Amino acid sequence: MFRPKEGARMRGLWNARNAAIIATVAAISGGAAASAESLDMSVFGKEARTIDYPKPWTLRHLITPGELTIGVTGKAPPSSFTTDSGELDGARIKLFKKIGADLGLKVNFVRLDWPGILPGLAANKFDLACEGASVSLTRLQSPDFFLTRPVNANAVVGITLKDSPIKTWSDVSDKRLGGVRGELEFESGKKAAPGASTVDLPGRQEGVLALRNGQIDAFSMDLLAAAALVNDPENADIRIFGPPVDVGVQSVCVNKNEGDLLEAVNLLLTNYRVDGTLSALEKEYFKTDADITLLGSFGY
Repeated sequence: MFRPKEGARMRGLWNARNAAIIATVAAISGGAAASAESLDMSVFGKEARTIDYPKPWTLRHLITPGELTIGVTGKAPPSSFTTDSGELDGARIKLFKKIGADLGLKVNFVRLDWPGILPGLAANKFDLACEGASVSLTRLQSPDFFLTRPVNANAVVGITLKDSPIKTWSDVSDKRLGGVRGELEFESGKKAAPGASTVDLPGRQEGVLALRNGQIDAFSMDLLAAAALVNDPENADIRIFGPPVDVGVQSVCVNKNEGDLLEAVNLLLTNYRVDGTLSALEKEYFKTDADITLLGSFGY
């Protein structure tokens, strides 16, 4: 029940606290008559600052305590790939290892094809997954997983053989278009070439093989991976066509039961953006950090 005297007392405390705050701000800004506009905050914008965080960070819902279980394809070079010695490598693999190290967790990678990644995450098999999931309204609203803050900007293009007559997406409309089943890049390609017949493939390497053996005429994929692919001397017979469609951002996927992990990863990704870690990884594996710089166009 509301008591008038208690209400008056609370209002008095509230007003006293506000008066103290106003007096403190006035003193900092050079006197009671000073306005907020007189504060020179420019010095704070001259230095990039990271945010401190608990070490170790308490994470209560990991699949295995003390471990970070991550689902990856190992088939998305240069984000993730398997070396000749059978080891996982790539820009996202190294990023995941750093996240694990900074959280004080042992990293355990689980390899499977893309169609099994998101269902596996929904089935509580992984803490993290996705080398780079394109952000969409459907994924943002999914009850099956969380999306972190973006790790890079990207777009969708097609690849084809150098001697192919395909120059733009409109040239694909009466031909065969391949893509990785379940990837939004494949869906974007279908929209850009609505008359094309489509072929589902398990990965990008299989897409290149399908181009060479005549199974498909074009393959839909993200621009960064396509650029890395055609710059490889082993793929001198492959070229990119456009124009780029569905320019957007990509994120990492987090287990729907692990809101504390989402918070931790978002903070770390913010720090990596500020301290140059994300740019350094992209330059190491993609030879450019344009996709990191472009995040600013989306407000990140």
